Amino acid sequence: MIIRSLLRRPTALRTLASPPLRCSAPSSRSIHSLPTLNNHEELIRNGIPGLFSKEAFEESWTDYQQYMLKELNVCSAGMPWEYSTISSVVIDTARDPMKATPFNYASMAWNNHFFFKGLATNPNQTSAPSPTLTHHLATNFSSLPSFTSTFLDTAEAMFGPGFVWLVQTRSANSTPTLRILPTYLSGSPLSGAHYRRQSTDMSQHNPSSISTASDSLATPTGPNGPNGPNGPNSNPPTSSTPTNTVGAFGTHSAAERASKAADKKPLGGVDVVPLLCVNTWEHVWLRDYGIRGKREFLERWWNKIDWDVVQAAASLPDPSVKGQGRFVY
Repeated sequence: MIIRSLLRRPTALRTLASPPLRCSAPSSRSIHSLPTLNNHEELIRNGIPGLFSKEAFEESWTDYQQYMLKELNVCSAGMPWEYSTISSVVIDTARDPMKATPFNYASMAWNNHFFFKGLATNPNQTSAPSPTLTHHLATNFSSLPSFTSTFLDTAEAMFGPGFVWLVQTRSANSTPTLRILPTYLSGSPLSGAHYRRQSTDMSQHNPSSISTASDSLATPTGPNGPNGPNGPNSNPPTSSTPTNTVGAFGTHSAAERASKAADKKPLGGVDVVPLLCVNTWEHVWLRDYGIRGKREFLERWWNKIDWDVVQAAASLPDPSVKGQGRFVY
């Protein structure tokens, strides 16, 4: 009888479990407010000629960004990240499944702002990649036209909403390279928000063969590394059998304790700097371009990139100066 009673009441079972963090309380806080874009007043009146109508700009920037920030303000009230920057909120909440809601709002707000601030909003402005940036794009993608087609094809092929990024890898042991990085939904390009990259496919190993792959599984050392003096595996087991920790998350899990002591960038992760992105969410392009107009939107966006913003975000060696190294694809 009890079970039948619960099944008749859809909300009854929900009270039996502790839900993840939700953002439902109204708030008048405005710690995070709508950023001002270049030529903002002109954009409000006319949109971005050649890319967005006035109505599409209002929907995809003003209304959408305000909504993301409003919900983020609600989620931040009384939380440890209350006065943090949006990028810090993204990184601090990315690896906790119970904080998916604030992560989604913060990441979408950050991504959408990055997209719009990378647009050439001056109708009289013509922008092109600098000789240095053109050189590195050609070195990494064979040629500038090859990069253009690869980037646009990647964005068009995304079956679902998200963002496509041009990122610069950053490592102390190698020269920087340029890569294309797709992120789906509210996924973030920020290095601290990534999960650890595993170099070996564990499904291809058993307890006998895994010992031969131990070298490839080795993770960076250091005081905060997993095998360092301060890491969670400072006294590692002698068995070579991998430990199954699927589903181990939460406030008191080993992963949570380790993440607090570790650096922001996950162990084995790739440190990248976002330089450029296009927003492929349908609400951005459907109003002006229609159900079959995604490619046209992407091609028009390409002609509205502010390459000075891209160059300012990059740290690329000048090919005309000897001794600065060269890129390797």
